[in-house]
Amino acid sequence: MEQQYTSKEFESFIGVMKKASDILRSKKPDYIFAPILGSVPLVDILSIIDRHFPLENLEYPPNSSRFLKREEIISKWYSNFVEKNYQGKKMSIVCIDEVISGSSATKGYNEFYKVLYDIGKEKGISLERKINYEILGIGERPKNNKRNRGFIKLVNRKKAKVLETEKIITADNYLLNPIRLKKGELNAQGRQTYLPEIEFVSYPQEYLSLLYNVATQVGVDPEQISPVNVMKMQESLEKYLRD
Repeated sequence: MEQQYTSKEFESFIGVMKKASDILRSKKPDYIFAPILGSVPLVDILSIIDRHFPLENLEYPPNSSRFLKREEIISKWYSNFVEKNYQGKKMSIVCIDEVISGSSATKGYNEFYKVLYDIGKEKGISLERKINYEILGIGERPKNNKRNRGFIKLVNRKKAKVLETEKIITADNYLLNPIRLKKGELNAQGRQTYLPEIEFVSYPQEYLSLLYNVATQVGVDPEQISPVNVMKMQESLEKYLRD
């Protein structure tokens, strides 16, 4: 079996995931967002590092440029999420996401606050003051060493934090991401787009080996770990995309 990462890359990545776990444990957000296309492996890893990781507070938004009609989809998902879960009290959300350029995370942030503004205007309240959304990024330096300007502004405003690792070993690695989404059409650049529907979930041996290695690294019995929230992923997509 071909190795998917070096020992140095693995140790750097797991070190950052431990820091992310500590931050989430400290913040205790009401909800944790894990974008469905990139963050599912991050959640599996966090649930190994912290055996009390709050899986019940997780939601999986379709926040990615790879989705067909992305803005329409994410706007609908966010709107329904807020309508179903906001109870009038302050609410905190942390989105754990892969960050290379930061453009996708920034779009997700801006779209969320646009939805808050629109709903708040309709209801005559300022939801932007009631609901706090922050990004916790697992970061890898982009090839040109430049991140999205909007994302840098979010970092400066303390609305985003990046934990830098040598390599996000799960990013864009088919064997280290269990989600298989239904394919849409090719976009104008010839890139494959996807629909916000899970076709199936696959756990290749390479992925299970990663989880085994994580458990060994953090002192957890590898025989006691397994992927988590399999049903919740599809439920989270469907629940907030219904009309």
